[in-house]
Formats: sequence, C-alpha cells, structure tokens
Amino acid sequence: MKLRTGRLLRIFLLNGAVCLALPAALRAAETTGEGWGSWLDIGKAANLVLVVAVLIWVARKPLAEFFTGRSRAIADQLAEAQKARLEAETRLAEIGTRMSSLETELLGIRAAAEQEAKAEYQRLTADAEREAQKIVERAGRDIEGVTRTAQLELKAYVSDLSVEMARQKVRSEVTDDDRRRLFARFVAGLGGKG
Repeated sequence: MKLRTGRLLRIFLLNGAVCLALPAALRAAETTGEGWGSWLDIGKAANLVLVVAVLIWVARKPLAEFFTGRSRAIADQLAEAQKARLEAETRLAEIGTRMSSLETELLGIRAAAEQEAKAEYQRLTADAEREAQKIVERAGRDIEGVTRTAQLELKAYVSDLSVEMARQKVRSEVTDDDRRRLFARFVAGLGGKG
C-alpha cells in the first residue's frame, strides 16, 4: 500500500512539475493554435482526472475513517434519541395514569380535609364549652364571694345602725333624773364590791 502511495505521489509530483514547466508553452500554443488543439483539452482533462484520482487515493483512508466515525456517531445519536423518546413516552403514560387518578385522589383529599375540619370543629367546640363552663363556675364563685362580703357588710351596717338607733332612743327616753339614778346605782354597786 505504501508502495502504491509512493508511486502515485511521484506521478502527481511529475504531473505538477510538467504543469509548472510548460505553462508558458501551453498558453502560447493555445493562443496561436499551433498543432495542439484538441490534444490540449484531452491533456487538461487527463490532468484533472489524475489529480482527482490521487486526491481520492490519498484521502481514501482518512475519509473512510471520518465517514465511518460519523456514521457511528449518527447511529449513537439515533439510538440515544430513540431511548429518550421511549422514556418520554413512558413518562407520558405515567402522567396520563396519574392524571386519570388525580380526580380520585382529589376527592379523597377533600373528604379527608372535611373529616379533619369536622374533628377540629368538634374539638374546638368542646374546648370552648369547657372554657365557658370554667368561666361560669369562676363567675359563680366570684358572685358568691361578693354576695357573702355584701351580706357581712350589710350585717355590720345593720348592727351599727341598730346600735346608733338604740343609743338615740336611749338618749331621747332617758332623762337627767334617770341618769342620776343609774349613776348612783353604779357607784353603789362599786362600793359594795370594794
């Protein structure tokens, strides 16, 4: 293979050297038309074919590797895309299933929330009733205490008023003579004890 590449390279270089050495003669022959005519066109075509053949021959292996690698990369990308599409379809199916069961789940959640709300309402109502009962009991005790205090104050007031009324009655009914007699009795009672 190296031998063929070397030969082709030599031919390519020789062809290039001839093309470089003879451009002036070829241009002159073209303009004057001195016998070259169609042979010049055939030579140009042959030269082009030879250059293309050498380029293909030299670039054959790298191009084959490039195209093989590119084909492999495209195949890998297609496989990846296929895998991603399958995953997406699977997810879409799962989402569809979940969406269909979502209505049922929402009804279940709503029912559970209503039950929790009823239970919380009953608990709060019971707490409020207990608190109200405590407040009523506390108010009853406070009323009893205030009532007892008022009764005691009223009894004290009535007794003070009774004493004051008795004092006024005694003062109005007891005369100076009665006071003297009482004083004399008191003094006589003191003298008999001593």
